[in-house]
Formats: sequence, C-alpha cells, structure tokens
Amino acid sequence: MAVEVVTLQQLGSVGKLLGTGGQARVFKAPNIQLPDAPGPLVYKEYKAGHDARLGPRQLVKFRNALDPDRRAKLDRCTAWPLRVVENGSQVSGVLMPLIDKSFMQTRKLPGTGAKKTSPREVQNLLVPAQRAMLVGMPVVTEEQRMTVCRDLAAALYLLHSEQLVFGDLNAKNELFRIGEYPSVMLVDCDGIRKKGSMAEIAQLDAPDWDGPERWLTTQSDCYKFGLFVLRVFSTGDQQSTTRDPARADAVLDADGRRLLRATLSEVPGARPPIEDWGFYFRYRLTGKPPPHDIGAPAPQQRQPVAVSTSQTTSTRGWVRDKVTGRWTPL
Repeated sequence: MAVEVVTLQQLGSVGKLLGTGGQARVFKAPNIQLPDAPGPLVYKEYKAGHDARLGPRQLVKFRNALDPDRRAKLDRCTAWPLRVVENGSQVSGVLMPLIDKSFMQTRKLPGTGAKKTSPREVQNLLVPAQRAMLVGMPVVTEEQRMTVCRDLAAALYLLHSEQLVFGDLNAKNELFRIGEYPSVMLVDCDGIRKKGSMAEIAQLDAPDWDGPERWLTTQSDCYKFGLFVLRVFSTGDQQSTTRDPARADAVLDADGRRLLRATLSEVPGARPPIEDWGFYFRYRLTGKPPPHDIGAPAPQQRQPVAVSTSQTTSTRGWVRDKVTGRWTPL
C-alpha cells in the first residue's frame, strides 16, 4: 500500500517560512524526501481552527491511485498534496512540492525600489503594461496570454475529467510562466474535492471572483474561467474586476465572443464545458478549426482539443486512455 501519512517526527525541523495566508503557513521541508516525488518539498501547516481530517487524505489517496503517467501529468500542472502530516491523530498539514523557480518572479517594490522574489500569480496579467514594467514584471503579449488561457483550460479539464472541482479559482491560485515553455500551475489544491461532495477545508470565493450560484461545482469553475479570460484580455479601468464580456470584444473573434457570453451565463447548465475553451485557443494559436460549434449545445461524443506540439507550450497534446476511454492531456 502506498504511504499516505508522515508524522511531525519524520518531518523533522522545518526550514524558512515561505509564505502565510488566512488558513496556513508554508515552510521549506529540507529534512525529508519522497520516492514518488523527487525534489525539494514544503510543509503547509494549517492554522488552528481549520479542521482538515478528511479532505487532504482523499487527495493524497487519489494521487496515489493514479497510474504513473497520469500522476506525472497531475504533478506538472498542480502543487498537489503529496502526504498528510499528522501530529498524533490530528492532521497538522500536508507536504507539497516546492514551486519551481520558473514560476517565480523578481520585482521592484513600489516606493522603495527594493527587490522581492515571489510566485508569479496570474493577477499580474490583470494590470496595464505600463504598471507591469514599472515594478519589473514582464509585459505579456496577446499570444502568450492565449497560451496561458489554453494551458489553464487543460489543467482544469484534467481535474474535471476525474470529477474533481477546483473551486477557488481566482487571481492568486494559479501561477504562470512564459518564455520558451509557457505553462500554468494550480496552487492551493488542498481545497479540491470530488464533484458532489463538500470540501473539508472551507472553500471561499475570493472577492470579485464569486459566481451566481452558491455551491462550487465544475460549472462554477467554468464561470470563473470565463472571468479570467475576460479580465486577461480587457483593457482600461477596473480590468481585474470587470464582468462585462464586451470588454474583451476587441481581442476575441465572433466564436470567442459567443463562447465568453455563454460561459458567463447565470444558468450553470448553459455554460459550455471547459474543453471548448481549449478548442478555441488552439484554433487561435494554430489555425486548426474546432471539431464542432464551440459555445453551442454539446454533441454527445466530444473530443478535447489537441494542442500544438511546437515548443511554445508545455502542454504537448491529448491522448485517449486505453482503459477508461477518456481523453487526457499529455
């Protein structure tokens, strides 16, 4: 049986504090290694009052049950909980992979000029180019933005194909990199849950990223992805909070405009599945047309987007699983 739990004693002393949030603190974990996840690790320590008895255990079990190829795909696009850390019989936190330096950004702090290196959150795509340059952030081109959107759609599709809900999709829970191998990484994954179940760790809608419905579902993931696309391609004031799909009309073509409006529907069942966005951005980036009318009612047999194999992205394509018959990202 695969190991799912380590104790605080096995973890040993923790290293540098890397970050803190409302629910947890993250430390380097230099004194432990895992055979199925080579590389440096971090310890996410839950703060008092956040009871995590069940959720992280299920996520660790889920990853352990995957075949090695599919597990590697999951690890490429998520900072997934690798082990539950127990203090006695209580879950005190989880072990996760250290974020790769390619997803980090050194920037200048406003006013002081001091430099700080921190994760390159997608919220950096939601500011004007002049402001990005002022603080030492890269100016991301329209094509690179489309690649980020396509890879985020692929990561969410991987979760949705396993009946998993990401839930708290917002401007901080996804990281991106550009350059030779653009890609996206989902973080704060310990709130992910199975479709139709409740999350053990409270899933909260970030300000300005809430959907019309109360519950977090795959449909709410799609709605929030629509907000992400809208805000990534909007310009002008209040870019990071707009909900007006017309603000992206200058960048999206007729298919994209129709798809965005359908995705931002108040009716969850009217929203197209996340793979339609993969089809759309593949078409915009490679010229290969979608196999069906994207944004329209879905046909019974739907094939996910096959992503270009050029070295402009780390998402190399899709393949049908011989056992389950599902299409999955390479």
